[in-house]
Amino acid sequence: MKIYNTGKSAWEHGQGTDYENGIAHHKLLGPCPTCGTSTFDYGGGWRCYDEYCSKSYNNPAPNVGKKPTWWDTDINVYLDGKAWCATRDGFINLMKFPAGFGNTPQEAVNELLKVDI
Repeated sequence: MKIYNTGKSAWEHGQGTDYENGIAHHKLLGPCPTCGTSTFDYGGGWRCYDEYCSKSYNNPAPNVGKKPTWWDTDINVYLDGKAWCATRDGFINLMKFPAGFGNTPQEAVNELLKVDI
């Protein structure tokens, strides 16, 4: 299983959450493409645990829907200062390996995919 550590929190992809009587109501998914907080499965789609995020479970908008394609892959996202950074498993440094940076996790992933050959 994929372990996520965004610098804000760490969790395992598919880990159970929101337990009631020992039964998990949801499974944790990848980092929110907007804010980087952990997400959970929700009605066939997903929602974010950050109550202030536009993808939040508190937002009255309809179900978020389609999961990002980079979840549960070898792509990792984390905060690097004030920017989000996306790298692949095995990343050592910027001299040897590609990376993408952006204002959101999704922007960082998009930049990584542009330079990753």
